[in-house]
Amino acid sequence: MIFLLSWVWKSKMVFIMRLTFAILLLCALQSFAISSFSQNYRLSINQKNISVENVMRMIEEQTDYYFMYSAVNVDVKRTVDVEASNKVVPEILDDVFRNTEISYKIKGHLIALSKAGDENLLAQQPSKVSGRVTDTSNESLPGVTVLVKGSTTGTVTDLDGNYTISGVPAGATLVFSFVGMRSQEIVVGNQSVINVVLSVDAVGIEEVVAIGYGYQKKSDLTGAVVSVSSEDINLGGTVSNAAQALQGRTAGVLVTQNSKAPGGSISIRIRGSNSISSNNEPLYVVDGFPTSNGADINPNDIESMQILKDASATAIYGARGANGVILITTKRGKKGESQITYNGYLGTQKVVNPFDMINGKEYMELSNALYQEIEGQENQEYAVYTQSQLQSNVNTDWVEEATRQGIVQDHSIQFKGGSDNTQVLASLGYFDQKGVMKNTDFSRFSGRINVDQKVNDYIKAGATVFAQRESSNFQLYAGNILNQNVLLGILTYDPTVPAVLEDGSYGRPPGGRGDNPLANLVERVNDMTKDKFNGNVFLEIEPIKNLSLRMNGGVELIHTFQGRYLPRSTYQGSIDDGVAGRNEYSSLNQLFDAVVNYRTTINKDHSLSAMGGYSYQKFGYQSESIGVKGFSTDLFSYHNVGAASTITGVSSYRKESLLVSFFGRFNYSFKDKYLATFTLRTDGSSRFGEENRWGTFPSGSLAWRLDQEPFIQDMNVFSNLKFRAGYGKTGNDQVGEYASYALMSNTHLTFDAATNTAGTHLNPNTPENPTLKWETTSQYNLGLDMGFFNSRLGVSIDAYKKNTSDLLIQKNLPTYSGFFIVQSNVGEIENKGFELELNSINTNRDLEWTTRFNFAVNRNEVVSLGGESEIYITSSKPVGNVSEEQFAVIREGEPLGSLFGYVYEGVLQEGETYAPQPNAKPGDPKFRDISGPEGIPDGTITSDDRTIIGSAQPDFIFGLTNDFAYKNFDLSVFIHGSVGNDLLNMTRMNLEWKRTTEALDRWTPSNTDTDIPRNGFYYSKSGGYINSHFIEKASFVRLKNVTLGYTLPANIKFLSSMRLYVAAENLFTITNYSGWDPEVDTKGYESKGSQNANAGTGLDFNSYPSMRSFTVGLNVSF
Repeated sequence: MIFLLSWVWKSKMVFIMRLTFAILLLCALQSFAISSFSQNYRLSINQKNISVENVMRMIEEQTDYYFMYSAVNVDVKRTVDVEASNKVVPEILDDVFRNTEISYKIKGHLIALSKAGDENLLAQQPSKVSGRVTDTSNESLPGVTVLVKGSTTGTVTDLDGNYTISGVPAGATLVFSFVGMRSQEIVVGNQSVINVVLSVDAVGIEEVVAIGYGYQKKSDLTGAVVSVSSEDINLGGTVSNAAQALQGRTAGVLVTQNSKAPGGSISIRIRGSNSISSNNEPLYVVDGFPTSNGADINPNDIESMQILKDASATAIYGARGANGVILITTKRGKKGESQITYNGYLGTQKVVNPFDMINGKEYMELSNALYQEIEGQENQEYAVYTQSQLQSNVNTDWVEEATRQGIVQDHSIQFKGGSDNTQVLASLGYFDQKGVMKNTDFSRFSGRINVDQKVNDYIKAGATVFAQRESSNFQLYAGNILNQNVLLGILTYDPTVPAVLEDGSYGRPPGGRGDNPLANLVERVNDMTKDKFNGNVFLEIEPIKNLSLRMNGGVELIHTFQGRYLPRSTYQGSIDDGVAGRNEYSSLNQLFDAVVNYRTTINKDHSLSAMGGYSYQKFGYQSESIGVKGFSTDLFSYHNVGAASTITGVSSYRKESLLVSFFGRFNYSFKDKYLATFTLRTDGSSRFGEENRWGTFPSGSLAWRLDQEPFIQDMNVFSNLKFRAGYGKTGNDQVGEYASYALMSNTHLTFDAATNTAGTHLNPNTPENPTLKWETTSQYNLGLDMGFFNSRLGVSIDAYKKNTSDLLIQKNLPTYSGFFIVQSNVGEIENKGFELELNSINTNRDLEWTTRFNFAVNRNEVVSLGGESEIYITSSKPVGNVSEEQFAVIREGEPLGSLFGYVYEGVLQEGETYAPQPNAKPGDPKFRDISGPEGIPDGTITSDDRTIIGSAQPDFIFGLTNDFAYKNFDLSVFIHGSVGNDLLNMTRMNLEWKRTTEALDRWTPSNTDTDIPRNGFYYSKSGGYINSHFIEKASFVRLKNVTLGYTLPANIKFLSSMRLYVAAENLFTITNYSGWDPEVDTKGYESKGSQNANAGTGLDFNSYPSMRSFTVGLNVSF
């Protein structure tokens, strides 16, 4: 089959080449024939201390002349002063070579330079050169461009790959080029026949990639490692951080933007979720510094990112490698001419509103019908609207009132350069986004200096200094009807209420209850500032050949401040006379590494390298917070909490932990065919119990480069063929700093009611658990890398199976123990999947077209819960009128965090009775009777009837990028998608019955053919259950980004390069999901410290609006 595909492809390509050859030949010959050459072409060159070579280059760029000379006889490095204003070329040459032994002769387009006594150079040129161009399989290559280097003299090969070119100087160089193949340059000399074999330009086989404490050629990799380049990161579009740049770019990496808000959180899952209560985010390593905050750096500072996916690649990071590792390498200075680069863009963003809202009149009619339905019930919210009110045209579009056109901009300027011994990179970056919702903004200002110094032939040193400030204001999810969730309010608030009254105050419904969402949005203050500093230095010593010692020390400091204020102009603020809060959080991360590397080659066939190292990393955290209320004026805001009359809460903490590690890696290669890698890391952590404080994490992987075997080479099919197999163990140490200790908590009690004095005492909180240890992930990986047609097509396939055991779960304890829960190692989760990556060069002529495609399938299953029957996941966010907040369940045999609730059976009709719901009225929803206390249907609807009703785990995810280039134009089209995942649309729960047009299709005696319950159901005693009616398919295919660029010619004075581009993001999305966006997970906002916070996904509760972006950008280098 492979032979057949190869033959078909080659035959097809040759046919297409022959079919288009005549047109290409005609166009090429025409372009060579039409020339702007003029013997009297006038130039202006005014340069001091310029080399002769650069003068010649400027003449060639601005005219059709080209030079021929002997480098032995003509010193083109000599510098001269040129003052030529509107002079012809001979006059300029006379000035350049005056008082030298060099003379020149012009023949047609050719200028021949010669030394005295060597004037016969022109006579030495052959009259013509001919030959044939083929590929590595001896197939003729029609359409290959053959040019005299530095000139426009040239031709193209005919249908049989033959060419003839006349007037070629003997000292000239011919350039043979064919897009997608490696160009060749051949000096003519005295040759009259030159045959050339071109090979296809391989897709990154010899690329060098970071692998953790070192680098390795991509061809020598034995594990699952993928790379994302700076070109992919900064191609175009509003990429605000490193994590966002990975979305849809690599197989097996699921990137979810939990919120579209400025600075909104992003979650990454590499090959699925491994943990129930611990963090599932990958480890970031930025220039060798492990951190959990690596994704927020300026994307323009990034040179490349490597994603380590399997255990053989991540085991070198031991206890922190279970969730995968993302290595970020920042740009560094290079020796040579200094360069200043500017990258920037400016764009607009607009809300994409999927909701079809009812107008004011329809809302009033619904409210009147609702009143009639539930008349007599207590706590009735709505009043009857009069006929005169019904005739009014009042209709407030709260989405329109609360949103605006967003503005986003990014500017980055970099300087890099250096000598043979010192290289420097310095950068400044500024990112600013004015969100599409009013009073939601995010900005980041960053600076970086990277320095590398060669002290002598044996010692190198370097330093990295990075500082950044992020500032944002945002909207909280917490709240109720008095302190309303803004994102809920703009969709559910009464459209008959004016946004702003004539006196400038905010409108409220009859009775004045509840916050106007515009007031809550504009007046409420939620400011956050995050300062980050990272300093890292290294010293590398090479005492003998092939042996090096590298020591690395660094520190990372983060300080976050959050200030909140609810002014008296808001409803809740008016009740409490202003409410304020201040939170401060600081962290200190200190690192010291020492790594020894040795490599050698024995008898040319055996290549060995060994690495050993030691790491010491200390973490410290502290936090203080205070809440107050009761201000005499709003002027103080949160800046002077001492001005408040009442303290509502005060808290603080301080935590520390320590990680000490020993690690090593051994690589072996035999004849560059058979490869082996073995790693071992031992970590000791203060987070775990005395009996399990140390953990050991081994891995091993093998690879066979079959393309180096003669029997594969003889097949003439594969240009690259490598089989990989690996196994390893990694850990997850993301548990509380003191989870293994017996902890105490303080209790503040009033013990004297007469004097209202209080006392504080300690209570035992959790018992000691000296056996607490790491979660351990064991992973198998099989991989196959293939290249076809001289690597014009690259294919990479990986299959994996990983099991995470000793899950950290809070187990319930018997009452007699005196405790409620304890953190224990029980349970197991399995992930298994398949990944495919394709890279292809589709066309290789004037129009270049390349494609990158990735596809991934992951199956997640909870294998064991260690005796626990199941674990429920609750949302800490208010759910409007929903009476139960448990929305997901962790159950053996099911995917992690499966969506959980009642099965919706439709609407009860007139005259119909339903035994499990004897009090149900016509128009009420019916729920399936699944189970009772005994595990069988019991004829009544209770919480026992809840079951799994959906899964947030997709069937597969994919990404597709097509890049085109034609002359100076480039076009990139990026599509990504997710198929098979579900979302619980809690937003729709609050809209369907009163605010969207679906409410007009509710059940009534005259409209029975519907699945939307009657008006008023959600105020009934049994209303509001989480059920399958609100589970929606969230599959989507999104045109994520389209970027069109134009690169200006490189002959602009003072400029090395300049590229202008326009980009559009989120142009369209194909989906059946009815919410703002199918790509959302508001559960991602949960506190990382809360139980099961990372296990639950698939919740959409009033997420930030989706938006469409249009940007204009500039990349320029000086």
